[in-house]
Amino acid sequence: MTPGLSVLIPADIRFPLERANGVQIVKTAAALARAGTDTTLLVRKSDERSTDEILALYGVDPDPRLTVARLSVFHRRGSFRLPRASFLARAGARSSLALLRKRVVFTRDLQLADLLLRGGRRRLVYEAHAVESLLYGERDRIYGGGGTPDPRKQQRLAAREARVWRRAAGFVATTAGILDSFREKHGPRDRAKVVPNGCDVSDVASPALPSEDPPRILYAGQLYPWKGVDVLVEAFARLAGGRLVILGGLAGEADLARIRALVEARGLSQRVEMPGSVLHAQVGAELARAAVVVVPFLQTAMTERHTSPLKIFEAMAAGRPIVATDLPSTREVLRDGENALLVPASDPAALADALARLLHDRSLAERLATAARAEAGLYSWEARARALLSLFEALA
Repeated sequence: MTPGLSVLIPADIRFPLERANGVQIVKTAAALARAGTDTTLLVRKSDERSTDEILALYGVDPDPRLTVARLSVFHRRGSFRLPRASFLARAGARSSLALLRKRVVFTRDLQLADLLLRGGRRRLVYEAHAVESLLYGERDRIYGGGGTPDPRKQQRLAAREARVWRRAAGFVATTAGILDSFREKHGPRDRAKVVPNGCDVSDVASPALPSEDPPRILYAGQLYPWKGVDVLVEAFARLAGGRLVILGGLAGEADLARIRALVEARGLSQRVEMPGSVLHAQVGAELARAAVVVVPFLQTAMTERHTSPLKIFEAMAAGRPIVATDLPSTREVLRDGENALLVPASDPAALADALARLLHDRSLAERLATAARAEAGLYSWEARARALLSLFEALA
């Protein structure tokens, strides 16, 4: 590792943020620190609990190389209010002028990356989790808004992406599809690599598949239309047995109300659990009880090539059989009949058939789960940190 390398991760998120992006940011920062890199995570101050208490919610232990700097105001009314250089100097636990010169800034926020690059920040690495201009173009459809995208805003996003693509010292994409999309839109560049999202991988062997009766089918994540939970409910209605557990959704949100209404309309209220959003630590306990984990995305321009879901990696690490939508992004990690079952998008009958196969064929379920668990180490947070550091060190 390059002596004196330090990393600053500015993230305009609440702390804690239990959604997948919050988990991904905190886990990545912690893994970089465990790898021996002085890492500063810059977040909003939105909770009165101590930093150690909040890190514990993510299953992260305090680390002398991990500093969490919590700003009272970071993002307001669509524009960033950035800390001065003097604050950044104080933010690092062992900061000095020499360290700051070596510091790499790593962010997944496109607007912030563009702003810092315009301000002359040279050692900046942008991490793309989507092609934002493409996502904006279909977000009303995939999130259920029903509105019409503003072409001018879409053009501004595309221009911002082009600037960041050209100017960032390094570029990380969480899927090969994202990286290919940027190259297709904006041309070639060097120091660009694919680094998927990650998961916690224990040295302890995964527990055997549970024998609960009825067997539990688990979905964990948000309930946006593009997530495909509506399709999962329709598929589950075709099954004679089993219990469906849907983790996700916030009280008062339209998505949660929509799925609950569909469950009731299909007469499934006694067979479906919907506890809402739970702490990330509780997801592990539910994975341990699951007979099958489902990732039923719809097919959209975004999901087809640009999705790297934490829940796939977490199911692999837990040693649980997976049924997922057959998309190019999914096939970057999963292979039908080898480490998962893949089904066509928006096909409740095919999804129901795949679930029934795994519920009734334990040998198949165990074979897929074992294969998935054997590959989980490729997607650990430690593996992610090593891949990122190989890029950061080239810049330092």
